[in-house]
Amino acid sequence: MSIESFSPLPLNVFSTWVTLLDPSDVPVGMSPSLADVDFFPGGVRTRPGLVSQFTPLGGAPSVNGLKTYITTNLVQRLLVFDSIGNLYKEISPGVLSLAFAGATRPNVYLASATHFGREYMAFGDGTVGLDLPRQYDDTSLDRVSQIGPAEGPSVANGPGGSIVAGVHQCVVVFVTRQGYWTAPSPPVSWTTPGGFTVSLTNIPTGPSNVVQRLLAFTASGGASFYHVPATMVINDNTTTSLTVDFTDTILLSGTSMDYLFSRIELPEQLGVIDYAERLFWWGERAQMDNWRNLGFDGGWDASGNGRPLGWQRDPSFGPGGGRSTTQSVWGDAYQLTADGVTAARGYITQSAITDANGNPLCAKNTDYSIRARVMRSAALAGGTLRISAFSPTAGQIGSGLAISISQATGEFQEFVADLFPAQGSLPPDLVLRVFTDGTPTPAGEYFLVDSIEIFETNAAQNASLVRCSGSEEPEAYDGVTGIMSIAENNGQGIRAAFKLRNNLYFVKERSMYVTATDGVNEPALWQVEEVSNKVGTPSPHGVALGEEWAIIAGRSGVYLFDGSEPVKISQEIQPTWDQINWQYGQTLWVQVDTQRKRVYIGAPMGSATQPNQILMLDYSEGFGDPLVAMLTAPERSRKWAPWTIAANSCGLIERSSGVAQIFFGSNNASGKVYAPITDVFTDDGAAINSFYSTAFLAATAGALSGRNLFGYLTAYVQGTGSLALSAITPGSSGSITLGNWTLVSPATRDMEQFTNLLAERISFQLGTNAPGSWFSLTKLTPWAKPDPFAIVRGGN
Repeated sequence: MSIESFSPLPLNVFSTWVTLLDPSDVPVGMSPSLADVDFFPGGVRTRPGLVSQFTPLGGAPSVNGLKTYITTNLVQRLLVFDSIGNLYKEISPGVLSLAFAGATRPNVYLASATHFGREYMAFGDGTVGLDLPRQYDDTSLDRVSQIGPAEGPSVANGPGGSIVAGVHQCVVVFVTRQGYWTAPSPPVSWTTPGGFTVSLTNIPTGPSNVVQRLLAFTASGGASFYHVPATMVINDNTTTSLTVDFTDTILLSGTSMDYLFSRIELPEQLGVIDYAERLFWWGERAQMDNWRNLGFDGGWDASGNGRPLGWQRDPSFGPGGGRSTTQSVWGDAYQLTADGVTAARGYITQSAITDANGNPLCAKNTDYSIRARVMRSAALAGGTLRISAFSPTAGQIGSGLAISISQATGEFQEFVADLFPAQGSLPPDLVLRVFTDGTPTPAGEYFLVDSIEIFETNAAQNASLVRCSGSEEPEAYDGVTGIMSIAENNGQGIRAAFKLRNNLYFVKERSMYVTATDGVNEPALWQVEEVSNKVGTPSPHGVALGEEWAIIAGRSGVYLFDGSEPVKISQEIQPTWDQINWQYGQTLWVQVDTQRKRVYIGAPMGSATQPNQILMLDYSEGFGDPLVAMLTAPERSRKWAPWTIAANSCGLIERSSGVAQIFFGSNNASGKVYAPITDVFTDDGAAINSFYSTAFLAATAGALSGRNLFGYLTAYVQGTGSLALSAITPGSSGSITLGNWTLVSPATRDMEQFTNLLAERISFQLGTNAPGSWFSLTKLTPWAKPDPFAIVRGGN
């Protein structure tokens, strides 16, 4: 075939994927269909392949969290969190070590922040927190904040001393290895005639992370508590008795401890961020915080009878209850051990009407529910664990929680049940009780219960609440000055937060708000303003920061935000964006690689319930709208491409070489952490199906229309393997095979191919699909002319 009468249709621009337009209307220089390609100035090529970076994690889990953690010694440490609940750390380049097995419940996702030399971690399902907030200091994994002693010590007058006559009170405070001072115990009081010391016994001891205990006292007839460091510190977690002497003058010159009484234990959270030397948490599950020792970390009866402090032990059925320090959600748990004979074991109660300070607990006309984490020993063959509300005069109120041996397993599971429905009145002797019945058997086997939570059934989560720590006190939280409410009545939950130019932004599902420290007040008094009532994200990982801007992935699209109005940058792929399974939009994630100038968005496409595709946005030539830039410089705009990579997490991870590397956490049951590596062209050994389709081209441009004869094709393309060529006509569900080119790199000449295609318009597709094959395309020239025999068909 002679091509003397054919005209070239040179393509020197290979730009973005466009699905907003009909494929036949996609402008020249853009693509109606492509996959697994990467862009570079002037061309398009096969994307980098995935290389496993570590030995696969055991148990075939998904990788649900990746984060660089900076230790107090400024060592950059990769943390890897899997779907089993295991936490790993990189102990040397390329080597992961199991830091904590079963650190959390399974199938939760990690969101965390590095600050104060620790990693602060939240765990949730993408919509609400589902496990205790944790902190990791490269050695210990502890919860963030915890309860103090659930009871005070026993007090009595001792031998001669200096204590002033009158009524005094005493409390105990736990001090953790992180230096956190807990809320004090309930006060105990005694009366002294003066001239005595005070003898303290049964001083509470705490979980294994407690390294000190502090004592605080009131002056004669006083209500404020003071601590004298020289004489009121117990530098261990074992001593249970001490004699203390003080004068009121010395005491009142000590440290005031009253502020500790407002401290609460931080509930489960979805996300965390550091700002203004504080931590901010959101997405919490609601729980009542004035019950006594529901997590069993507030100490135990010093007599050794197995009674957790704050609870009462039943004289008949209390035996069998005891402390477990080796099997717990965190800290201590309550173990109920069978003897094979007694009908009920480990029976303990506490008031459901008033707390330790006499304040109301349960109220009438309110429905209450209960959560608890429960497990059992392998050989337990009979019995049921029960947690319920009971009145000695009125009997059991509501159904409560009942866990049989067939429901419990050898791992902690969370169970949720209605504690009791709304009541017109509550018996004044109503108690919360925990016990096993049904004659648990055999002897020595047991149930374990931990992390009991009581909450109002109709308020199971605080979706708009932000918990703020004290300044430079990352574990100090109270229920007044440390609370922010973000548009609490707009029916949306807080999903993410980010910092930009000294401002702190909170992103709800479909709206966004900003606040900033005023340098004077606590966060509860900071001003909060609306930024957008349309733009938000469904995911705690739906926002990522770039160079003084943020990317926000929401239900309506992807937005660029630099502090002014959010700008949509995904309109050209809107039909694709709409194919995300938004029922599972909470699993979506966003990451920015500022060095390579790419945005990665992992999303569950179609019917997927976890991210099964990455939408890659190349912004190396700007964020400009390609459908606008086509009129001037189509190459100077953003470029989208879908990457067939399934990953539950993504992190920009600092490496020992000083380079930040994108890592993907797999969800294909391989337990692998991958990195995209330039010049590798397989995905862990599997082929990459990489292709690029041109816009639909025609020689009869401008005012003309009709059929065209495409006779020839040339291209400057290099690579390895075989490049498949095909042609597609508008509306066709199939393609026309044109042949294959054998690729070399570097290429020394253009490739050529006779085509002999007759159609109104043609899209040419080029791609590789074999392990190790790849292509890089910078020029493509079809040769065409109007059909010399019949430029129009003359009919349909």
